[in-house]
Amino acid sequence: MMKKQGNISWMYIRYSMLSSISIALICTIIYMWKSKQDIYDFLWKESIASVPVGLLIMSTSLLIGGIVGYAIGYYVKQRIQGLNTFLFEVERGNFPKDVSFTAEDEFHEIERKVMTLTRRLEEQAGLFQKVTNERAHWNEEMKQEAISQERHRLARELHDSVSQQLFAMSMMMSAINEQVDQFPETTKKQLKLVENMVVNAQSEMRALLLHLRPVQLEGKKLTEGIEELLTELSRKQHMKIEWFVESIQLKKGVEDHLFRILQEALSNTLRHAKAKKIEVRLRQIDQYAILKIIDDGVGFEVGVGVGVNKAGSYGLQSMQERVHEIGGTLKVLSFPNKGAQIEVKVPIMIERGGE
Repeated sequence: MMKKQGNISWMYIRYSMLSSISIALICTIIYMWKSKQDIYDFLWKESIASVPVGLLIMSTSLLIGGIVGYAIGYYVKQRIQGLNTFLFEVERGNFPKDVSFTAEDEFHEIERKVMTLTRRLEEQAGLFQKVTNERAHWNEEMKQEAISQERHRLARELHDSVSQQLFAMSMMMSAINEQVDQFPETTKKQLKLVENMVVNAQSEMRALLLHLRPVQLEGKKLTEGIEELLTELSRKQHMKIEWFVESIQLKKGVEDHLFRILQEALSNTLRHAKAKKIEVRLRQIDQYAILKIIDDGVGFEVGVGVGVNKAGSYGLQSMQERVHEIGGTLKVLSFPNKGAQIEVKVPIMIERGGE
């Protein structure tokens, strides 16, 4: 709350009245010294309009001093109140910009310096916010980096231990099943079932490793990254993988998102679809880049109005978020035992010259 500056006017009135009386007294003494008159007789015996000269001089001095003091005090009070109001807004966190001080005096210099200080405070507030935002962004980056490093560590450990053991088990089961002629039929079925379980576990492990340790483009074009990923995956998976990829001019951020969406889709397909064939297509139609992932797996029921938000439907929520980040759309088509098709449609933004 601002406090009223009520005493400053009275202070100037008192000082002005005292100054007026002092000046009148000095002038009276000088006059009496020059005129050789008795001071008492002059002040109290001589009169003007039946009013003693001394009383007239005193009352006139007080009146003039009071008027002058009030005028000066009122002016100073108004200037101080204006400055106080300005500082009160600054104290509340507001930084007035449409403020002009026109009077050219000492107060103007003070007000100019206060405005300069206010601008500096506003700049510092902006710098503090910038530093805070950068710190939050840096903390988020550090957090994401720590998560990424931990995921890579887990992926390495799983690959070096569990994945290698599953591969060894798969080789052993294949060798055993090649020599099952002397085994009973029940044993043959059980061994075949174990082999299938090992193969499924390998697929789950590869999907998990792909999810934990996603391959990065690392400066490569999207077409190169997709071909390398699918080539490596086709060597490790017991399924047919086909692809048709066109070279499309896209911004790096869009390419990274599309590549990560493809990885997520492949990971979900390997873990849930039980597919024997996967097709990947990337092509340009008009001003859109269209990515399709098609499988012949078990499929799922796409609920009306639910779409990708339905729990268990390949975990497509993260893909939906990535598609939204690049201004695209995600379409999911699937029926039970009919496979699934995921289509990502992204507009190709053309940069205009001079923009």
